Amino acid sequence: MNDKLLELLKEIKTNKFKFSEDIDKIKLVWDLAENIGNHDSYVRDGLVYPTIANLLYYDNLPKETLVDVTKLLISDKGMKYDMPNYYELSVLTRSFSILALVLIVYRQRNEQILSHELFMELYTEFMDYFRNETDYRGHIEEIGWAHSVAHSADLFKQLFKCGELGEEEFKLMLEYIKERFMINTYVYISDEDERMVTALIQGIKRNVLTESYLVDWIKGFKSYERLAKYPEDYNVDINVRNLLRSLYFRMIGNDEYSVLLETL
Repeated sequence: MNDKLLELLKEIKTNKFKFSEDIDKIKLVWDLAENIGNHDSYVRDGLVYPTIANLLYYDNLPKETLVDVTKLLISDKGMKYDMPNYYELSVLTRSFSILALVLIVYRQRNEQILSHELFMELYTEFMDYFRNETDYRGHIEEIGWAHSVAHSADLFKQLFKCGELGEEEFKLMLEYIKERFMINTYVYISDEDERMVTALIQGIKRNVLTESYLVDWIKGFKSYERLAKYPEDYNVDINVRNLLRSLYFRMIGNDEYSVLLETL
């Protein structure tokens, strides 16, 4: 990031993200998208993301620009960047592109800023990304938050609220979430379970899926084929236990979920 852009972002933050008339907001959003995975946590978390979030959340950009930015964020320059993970910190670009898409989908729910075709492309590309992401780190020493799973959970939360998605899409989302929490190579320690449960509750509340499907989905966590290896089997136990325990305590006290609670 060049010094001119850095100073501009500091000024915008000082002004509480009020954009003066002399700021070219369209150019700015492209500059931010190019720097969304900046390796400096102060720049990434403190300047780039809050600035692009304000531009995307509020009515600061023309619809055409929002469409073009969406196309960039779902491309191999955004959430699909370096999917083989050749570069140690490429997850930052992917993960923070996901976080920006949370705002896009929020706007979509309320204003239909994207065509149906582009929205469904966003959903499809995200699902492909989520299933194939291999960097699950929550926090990286000296780099800050990566949080690919937690940011994905935030996007799932918005997607579960979208009227364009129905039973088929809901089932796929739940199956991929189950798959992601049955990994044996990493233990989630950065609130991923709580963030994902927030999304799951939104999906369950929509009543798109039958109670019997949800019961079978919960029971499906038993399907893991143990390797009789430590810590691999133990990692899965921890991830599944934390997710289902978080889900249980989020539902407890609600009679509507009595069957699901019993299953959990």
